[in-house]
Amino acid sequence: MKLKISTFLFSLLTIWSISVCQIQDNLSTFISNECETLLKNEEINALSVGVIRNGEIYKFHKGKLLNGESPNDKTLYEIASLTKTYTGTLLAKAILDGKAGIDDDVRKYLPGDYENLAFEGHPVTFRSLVTHTSGLPNMFPNHSEIFENPNWDQLPFQINELQIGYTRAQFLEALREVKLDKIPGSAFQYSNAGANLVGYCLESIYGKDYEVLVKKYILKQLKMKHTYVDITKIKGQEIAKGLNANGLEMPTRAKKELSAEGGILSTLDDMVKYMEFELDTEHPLIQLSHQELFEGKYGNFENGLFWQIFKPEGKPTKIFQNGGAFGTSSWVTIIPETQTGVFIITNVSGPTIHQKLSELADKIIEF
Repeated sequence: MKLKISTFLFSLLTIWSISVCQIQDNLSTFISNECETLLKNEEINALSVGVIRNGEIYKFHKGKLLNGESPNDKTLYEIASLTKTYTGTLLAKAILDGKAGIDDDVRKYLPGDYENLAFEGHPVTFRSLVTHTSGLPNMFPNHSEIFENPNWDQLPFQINELQIGYTRAQFLEALREVKLDKIPGSAFQYSNAGANLVGYCLESIYGKDYEVLVKKYILKQLKMKHTYVDITKIKGQEIAKGLNANGLEMPTRAKKELSAEGGILSTLDDMVKYMEFELDTEHPLIQLSHQELFEGKYGNFENGLFWQIFKPEGKPTKIFQNGGAFGTSSWVTIIPETQTGVFIITNVSGPTIHQKLSELADKIIEF
């Protein structure tokens, strides 16, 4: 009898193991095929994809970079605005450390008086900054005219010319010139300047540069050895050169002193580690980073600390963000309920690229 039971249990385990392997093989084949289909679009020449599902990791590199080679686990990409989620994590740490509050008046962390950073008695707060509702301009120096009927082939070079070598002192001077025209928190207005203000406040709180904070509290903790904040300190790795929608080679971003809005470069390997961290729902930093700051104001759409959150009826909550450098587009979606993560990056920027990456992420999630 014991032999029959043992044989039965062994058979069940064998069938289960085969089923799991088949599911994994099917998912891997599906992702690979979808990537190949996307590459046929011709807008996208190369693609790196990392997926976490049921504790398993899937990694794919497709197509050819401008150097004629396929990307790999160590290919460095500019992750652009995905950097903001790192900044949000550092802010969450400051809050947990009791050094800041989400509704703090940010002037508390600035040198001198900034009476202009309030409207009708309502100050700019961390909540308004991380949800892009502070009313601050898109970037410093503030030259909004370059975004009016821009030449998209030249705009990246114009932005770099304005920002190269831009210092903290210049940032603070520009901040004094801001004139708010609405109550902070009342309306969406995307602001890279706002993200850099969070970065500056974090530097003031901890007395350390943003780069040091990222390395100490995120990269070192997660063993992310191929992620960089300072583009000038990269050694022995080639940065994936990017293209715009017209197929023209684009520059990397200019080196400047504040980079909390988009300065990080990373690899597929490291970004998978970052997704694993973001899926750790028991971690206090993750819980705080993913808190819903709009508090139901916009129905099923929410914002965390530089994360976007979508709560579709009857389906698991999606936590996502995208990044767009001059020649790079990226997308990450986290589904805590199903412990699923998808990261996609390509060395092309353009008006339709993020939509394509979002659709690919959704297909993978729904498979």
